[in-house]
Amino acid sequence: MAMHLLIRRMRLRARHDVIPILIILLTVFTGRLAAAESVQIFAHNSVAISSLTQSEVRQIFTGMKQHWPDGKRIRVFVLADNSELHKSFCREQLQMFPYQLNRIWDQMTYSGQGNAPTRVESLQELIDIIGKTDGAIGYIREGNYETTKLIEVQS
Repeated sequence: MAMHLLIRRMRLRARHDVIPILIILLTVFTGRLAAAESVQIFAHNSVAISSLTQSEVRQIFTGMKQHWPDGKRIRVFVLADNSELHKSFCREQLQMFPYQLNRIWDQMTYSGQGNAPTRVESLQELIDIIGKTDGAIGYIREGNYETTKLIEVQS
């Protein structure tokens, strides 16, 4: 009889232990989804395109694509590696970690095939410099910024 009660208590305790774990997992998962939705690609108003495929975004930010269709040079600007927005951008838009992106940039720079993107210290600095630099591209959190143009990313 006592064994039956012990087993019943263990089952109830196991159910109570699972609920907090599920709540934590749901919180983390929905947080990642929110981060993915909130990172947007934006460019200088002079950029003639209004949408890019996810593949094209990856090519631009890894240096594989260095010119816009009109021949204008693409100027890439990013935040520092420790920025949460930069980490979210790398994970969600490029499907890689910041250190992997750095390796690609280092290889490209040292082999003479291109230049690494310009790093800026703050989101406001990123918005300002892209608004002033012809052919510039970067990423931001959702919002409306007058001096720049949002680029739609298609799957």
